[in-house]
Amino acid sequence: MLIKFCEVRKIKFHEDVIFKNNGEIYGQDLIEIVNIEGKLIKLHQTESSIIGPKMYKPDLIMELKDKIIIFEFQSSRVDTRDKRRFRFYTALFDHVKIKSKKPIEVHVLSTIEKEQVKWYNVSSEARFPIYIHSLKNIDGDKLLNTMNTKIGTNQKLTTKDLLMISLLCFMESEKTVDINILNSAVTITNIPDLDEDIGQFVKGVVLMLCDKFVTDESLNTTISNIVGGNMKIVEDYAQRKVDEKLEERNMEFVINLDNEGYEISEIARIANVNLDFVKKTLSK
Repeated sequence: MLIKFCEVRKIKFHEDVIFKNNGEIYGQDLIEIVNIEGKLIKLHQTESSIIGPKMYKPDLIMELKDKIIIFEFQSSRVDTRDKRRFRFYTALFDHVKIKSKKPIEVHVLSTIEKEQVKWYNVSSEARFPIYIHSLKNIDGDKLLNTMNTKIGTNQKLTTKDLLMISLLCFMESEKTVDINILNSAVTITNIPDLDEDIGQFVKGVVLMLCDKFVTDESLNTTISNIVGGNMKIVEDYAQRKVDEKLEERNMEFVINLDNEGYEISEIARIANVNLDFVKKTLSK
């Protein structure tokens, strides 16, 4: 299948918008794949923070029923600098913990390290755990062949299948991390009639991994072009999701005002919507 290439702007993919819209739906499958136990409730907005001369941003912040997880993708071994950075993240988002009264944990999905727990000694009396996860027990080359066979024979791919494709670079393989990110991009792009919601989610994962791990500028641009080839469509999709949620809130506001006994003209003025929108909402 031919892939149409076009120029894309060197901007971060709309990760926050896409993960926020679909995170609760597909994030549960993601944490189950990497063996994190718990029920996902919400994905929180991530924020960039400056530590020294560099700017850092956690990849994902997931609130589970019993805890909050700062989730990182990593292609190098977790060392002391990483431990300090992760500890900083927990302090940075401690306001979330205070509101929810839940403990904060750091979990890392690594391309090279085995499943284990590493510890950062904050003080002589306090130790901070970092939970490292691995998918090296999965044969990535075999999985890629299986998925391509399914695509070639028009078999339906499950949500887990699609997430596994996006995480190909973390699996055992004869290929390098960056080439497997390229393989993920090509494979996802070649899926016919890909559901829009899960499609944008796995594309968001691939573009995030590309941004983090692919240092070769030419290959990085190539992968970005493959996944976000028609970036206008992706941007329109993200904006449409935002607009849909805004419309839902406006409709709920209009109904509440109507229940309070306000006249239609007053409802339109207070809710800052037009009369047609009020009439249409109340007629349903």
